[in-house]
Amino acid sequence: MKNCWILALLCCSVPIFALNGSMEKATVHAMRKVPCMESQNTGHGGFIAGLAGSSGVANECIEYELRTGKVIYTIRPHRAILLLLGGDVAIKLAGSDLLLRTNESVKDVRCSVIAMSLRSEAEKKERERERGRPVSLRCYTESGREIFCPDEP
Repeated sequence: MKNCWILALLCCSVPIFALNGSMEKATVHAMRKVPCMESQNTGHGGFIAGLAGSSGVANECIEYELRTGKVIYTIRPHRAILLLLGGDVAIKLAGSDLLLRTNESVKDVRCSVIAMSLRSEAEKKERERERGRPVSLRCYTESGREIFCPDEP
Protein backbone atom coordinates (compact mmCIF):
# COMPACT_ATOMS: atom_id res chain seq x y z
CA MET A 1 0.00 0.00 0.00
CA LYS A 2 2.85 2.36 0.85
CA ASN A 3 4.46 1.71 -2.54
CA CYS A 4 1.19 2.59 -4.30
CA TRP A 5 1.07 6.00 -2.61
CA ILE A 6 4.69 6.73 -3.51
CA LEU A 7 4.07 5.69 -7.12
CA ALA A 8 0.93 7.86 -7.29
CA LEU A 9 2.82 10.85 -5.91
CA LEU A 10 5.62 10.44 -8.43
CA CYS A 11 3.18 10.11 -11.34
CA CYS A 12 1.41 13.31 -10.30
CA SER A 13 4.64 15.29 -9.97
CA VAL A 14 6.10 14.32 -13.36
CA PRO A 15 3.82 16.64 -15.40
CA ILE A 16 4.76 19.58 -13.17
CA PHE A 17 8.46 19.00 -13.85
CA ALA A 18 7.76 18.53 -17.57
CA LEU A 19 5.96 21.87 -17.80
CA ASN A 20 8.76 23.78 -16.12
CA GLY A 21 11.59 21.86 -17.80
CA SER A 22 14.95 23.13 -16.67
CA MET A 23 13.90 26.77 -16.62
CA GLU A 24 16.12 29.08 -14.60
CA LYS A 25 14.93 32.17 -12.75
CA ALA A 26 16.30 35.51 -13.97
CA THR A 27 15.66 39.16 -13.13
CA VAL A 28 15.21 41.87 -15.78
CA HIS A 29 17.89 44.41 -14.97
CA ALA A 30 17.97 46.81 -17.94
CA MET A 31 16.31 47.65 -21.27
CA ARG A 32 18.02 49.44 -24.14
CA LYS A 33 17.09 50.51 -27.66
CA VAL A 34 19.87 49.70 -30.09
CA PRO A 35 20.25 49.99 -33.86
CA CYS A 36 19.59 46.76 -35.70
CA MET A 37 19.41 45.38 -39.20
CA GLU A 38 16.03 45.32 -40.97
CA SER A 39 15.98 41.51 -40.75
CA GLN A 40 16.44 41.77 -36.96
CA ASN A 41 13.59 44.24 -36.56
CA THR A 42 11.07 42.82 -34.12
CA GLY A 43 7.96 44.19 -35.78
CA HIS A 44 7.86 47.67 -34.27
CA GLY A 45 4.81 49.76 -34.97
CA GLY A 46 2.36 48.41 -32.42
CA PHE A 47 1.44 49.18 -28.84
CA ILE A 48 4.80 48.07 -27.46
CA ALA A 49 6.63 50.32 -29.92
CA GLY A 50 4.57 53.27 -28.75
CA LEU A 51 5.51 52.58 -25.14
CA ALA A 52 9.15 52.19 -26.04
CA GLY A 53 9.08 55.50 -27.90
CA SER A 54 10.07 54.34 -31.38
CA SER A 55 8.12 56.85 -33.42
CA GLY A 56 8.93 56.21 -37.05
CA VAL A 57 12.41 54.81 -36.48
CA ALA A 58 12.30 51.34 -38.00
CA ASN A 59 15.91 50.32 -37.42
CA GLU A 60 15.87 50.05 -33.62
CA CYS A 61 15.58 46.91 -31.56
CA ILE A 62 14.99 46.44 -27.87
CA GLU A 63 17.61 44.57 -25.85
CA TYR A 64 17.18 43.35 -22.30
CA GLU A 65 19.77 42.51 -19.69
CA LEU A 66 18.80 39.49 -17.59
CA ARG A 67 20.70 38.45 -14.47
CA THR A 68 20.73 34.99 -12.99
CA GLY A 69 22.74 33.82 -10.00
CA LYS A 70 25.87 33.23 -12.11
CA VAL A 71 25.40 34.73 -15.59
CA ILE A 72 24.36 38.06 -17.13
CA TYR A 73 22.54 37.64 -20.48
CA THR A 74 21.98 40.37 -23.06
CA ILE A 75 19.07 39.26 -25.23
CA ARG A 76 16.99 40.56 -28.12
CA PRO A 77 13.43 39.15 -28.38
CA HIS A 78 12.28 37.99 -31.83
CA ARG A 79 8.90 39.67 -31.29
CA ALA A 80 7.97 42.85 -29.47
CA ILE A 81 7.53 42.25 -25.75
CA LEU A 82 7.62 44.63 -22.80
CA LEU A 83 9.29 43.30 -19.66
CA LEU A 84 9.10 45.09 -16.33
CA LEU A 85 12.41 46.14 -14.84
CA GLY A 86 13.08 44.19 -11.67
CA GLY A 87 10.56 41.55 -12.71
CA ASP A 88 11.30 37.85 -12.62
CA VAL A 89 11.23 35.67 -15.73
CA ALA A 90 12.07 32.05 -16.45
CA ILE A 91 14.72 31.35 -19.09
CA LYS A 92 16.11 28.31 -20.83
CA LEU A 93 18.82 27.96 -23.47
CA ALA A 94 17.58 26.20 -26.59
CA GLY A 95 20.33 25.83 -29.15
CA SER A 96 21.62 29.28 -30.07
CA ASP A 97 18.46 30.97 -28.78
CA LEU A 98 17.04 31.61 -25.35
CA LEU A 99 13.43 30.81 -24.42
CA LEU A 100 11.86 33.36 -22.08
CA ARG A 101 8.64 32.92 -20.10
CA THR A 102 6.97 35.54 -17.90
CA ASN A 103 4.57 34.75 -15.09
CA GLU A 104 1.62 36.03 -17.15
CA SER A 105 2.39 34.31 -20.46
CA VAL A 106 1.57 30.78 -21.47
CA LYS A 107 3.94 30.59 -24.45
CA ASP A 108 7.68 31.05 -24.49
CA VAL A 109 9.22 33.99 -26.34
CA ARG A 110 12.24 33.10 -28.47
CA CYS A 111 15.16 35.53 -28.06
CA SER A 112 18.57 35.92 -29.65
CA VAL A 113 21.47 35.88 -27.23
CA ILE A 114 23.66 38.91 -27.91
CA ALA A 115 26.12 38.46 -25.04
CA MET A 116 26.73 36.30 -21.97
CA SER A 117 29.09 37.09 -19.12
CA LEU A 118 29.80 35.72 -15.67
CA ARG A 119 28.79 37.88 -12.75
CA SER A 120 31.83 39.41 -11.08
CA GLU A 121 32.93 38.94 -7.53
CA ALA A 122 32.11 42.60 -6.87
CA GLU A 123 28.44 41.97 -7.66
CA LYS A 124 28.41 38.97 -5.33
CA LYS A 125 29.92 41.07 -2.51
CA GLU A 126 27.38 43.81 -3.17
CA ARG A 127 24.51 41.32 -2.87
CA GLU A 128 25.94 39.98 0.40
CA ARG A 129 26.22 43.52 1.81
CA GLU A 130 22.58 44.18 0.89
CA ARG A 131 21.56 41.03 2.73
CA GLY A 132 23.47 42.12 5.83
CA ARG A 133 26.03 39.32 5.79
CA PRO A 134 29.61 40.10 6.68
CA VAL A 135 31.88 40.26 3.66
CA SER A 136 35.57 39.51 3.81
CA LEU A 137 37.38 42.16 1.80
CA ARG A 138 40.77 41.44 0.34
CA CYS A 139 42.98 44.21 -0.95
CA TYR A 140 46.27 43.75 -2.74
CA THR A 141 49.24 45.95 -3.60
CA GLU A 142 50.54 46.26 -7.13
CA SER A 143 53.10 43.56 -6.37
CA GLY A 144 50.30 41.19 -5.33
CA ARG A 145 50.87 41.26 -1.57
CA GLU A 146 47.68 41.20 0.56
CA ILE A 147 47.16 44.29 2.76
CA PHE A 148 44.55 45.61 5.21
CA CYS A 149 41.55 47.14 3.36
CA PRO A 150 40.41 50.61 4.44
CA ASP A 151 36.71 50.96 5.30
CA GLU A 152 34.55 52.39 2.56
CA PRO A 153 32.91 55.77 3.28
